[in-house]
Amino acid sequence: MTTFLVITGIVILIIVVLNFIKIKPKKQKSVMNELNGNPKFKEMQQLFSSMQTLNEGGTNCDTIPEGFGDFGWEVTNPIPVNTIFGNIAYLARLRTNEGDKIAYERIGSTCSKNIEKPIDMYEIYASGNKIGVLYISPYHKKKSDRAPKGLKLAVLP
Repeated sequence: MTTFLVITGIVILIIVVLNFIKIKPKKQKSVMNELNGNPKFKEMQQLFSSMQTLNEGGTNCDTIPEGFGDFGWEVTNPIPVNTIFGNIAYLARLRTNEGDKIAYERIGSTCSKNIEKPIDMYEIYASGNKIGVLYISPYHKKKSDRAPKGLKLAVLP
């Protein structure tokens, strides 16, 4: 019984002492602070900033003014987006007219006499079937809100 009383007394004493000591709670870091502390994130920010600089002469419209031909389906009228990250964001929203999600694979880049910078080429698929090749120009001020003929853009939350 004495051991029980001694242990209980020690526990009570520890609790009382801890209540008198002002322990500052550790300040929680925001997600942004955590990211900014990550060297890889900083590297990605610098890359994105450099890519933005390449886009300064690009359009801020849904189509490229110099483009002609079938929008997105012809190299002479690529889809304008903002950076290569914009390619992925645009393709993620792309759907068939029936609402099926599009799968895609980058197959390279090309150029056109009427478009100043390189144009990315993507094979696109729906339900495992190849639909065709889309042409995307990632050197513009904004991502287009226009879909190529036969496709539509989903509204993402």
